[in-house]
Amino acid sequence: MNDLRSIPAYLMRGGTSKGLIFHKKDLPNDRNVLTQNLLKIMGSPDVRQINGLGGGTSVTSKVCIISKSLEKDVDIDYFFAQVEVDRNHVDYAPTCGNMLSALGPFAIEEGLVEASNEITKVNVKSINTNALITLDVPTPDGKLKYSGNFKIDGVPGSGSQILMNFKNLEGKSTGKLFPTGNTIDTFDGINVTCFDLATSMMICDAKEFNILGNENSKELNNNRKLLDRIEQIRLIAGMKMGMGDVRGKVLPKVSLLSKSLNKNSIISRYFTPYSCHETHAVTGTCCVASSCLIPGTIGFNLLEKNEGLDLQSEIIKIEHPMGTIDCAIVLNSNFKNNLILKKDLIKSCGIYRTSRILMKGQVYF
Repeated sequence: MNDLRSIPAYLMRGGTSKGLIFHKKDLPNDRNVLTQNLLKIMGSPDVRQINGLGGGTSVTSKVCIISKSLEKDVDIDYFFAQVEVDRNHVDYAPTCGNMLSALGPFAIEEGLVEASNEITKVNVKSINTNALITLDVPTPDGKLKYSGNFKIDGVPGSGSQILMNFKNLEGKSTGKLFPTGNTIDTFDGINVTCFDLATSMMICDAKEFNILGNENSKELNNNRKLLDRIEQIRLIAGMKMGMGDVRGKVLPKVSLLSKSLNKNSIISRYFTPYSCHETHAVTGTCCVASSCLIPGTIGFNLLEKNEGLDLQSEIIKIEHPMGTIDCAIVLNSNFKNNLILKKDLIKSCGIYRTSRILMKGQVYF
């Protein structure tokens, strides 16, 4: 017995992120109380998060809150919280696609979804963004399988591949695929594609920020002038996208793109938004890759396309500081006609990830 409170939790890696997963029923409904609890649990604000379970980086300070869904054809509801490392703040606006890959295994581990033979489909609704995602989780002979030979850049070793198929993605933050109504806007001399698919982003040509675009994350994060300039443009973009004053908020995210030597590939440096991601967020991958298939955008103009580009289904490879990530995009059957309307263009995005359970027990705070 002691004077601390405790609740059940899982610590899991999902894709290139790591975080805690809770049942909703074990957490307070009051948002202010929830925020204070999560800050204590993760050890924020502190750059080391030494007094909590956070890992001292944005990609290791994540929380997923899960409940059995009451909606038809949906298995679990997923509410995401980004616990800031060095600020007394928890952001409930974004979601995390990497951690999403851990939720299928979690749901099976906890009996929220019954395992099938070979592949178990787990249908997830993101409460933060209202997106629908189907996870194909390997369950040979009805047993959850974490081990395997599939590798993802940014994670040592290998695991069993989980397919995440994202649907209903357009306008999750602002209500519009192109929040400003334009494929390209110019803010203070910088050309910007404001795009809202899976997450809201401002997408730019890296050269306009006086960088090559292939620098590593450490070099970019040490470039204070670059980070200040990105934030200056992001604040303008946020207002133009109808998101108000986004100072201190994580949306819209930022991607600086540059040309790749490879066909159907694009080099991306993804900012979260105050630092460059060592790899690439899953939702950001869906957003950037999809934008590259839409004529008139920054990404489309930089992408070296395969001849005979298939406008129904295409794989776009994003090159990030630690490797690559593929995104399989299925376009709407009326894609060409819908270009005029600038909506109903992307049907779905598919991405493979791996996940692993690290710990199950009680977290004290």
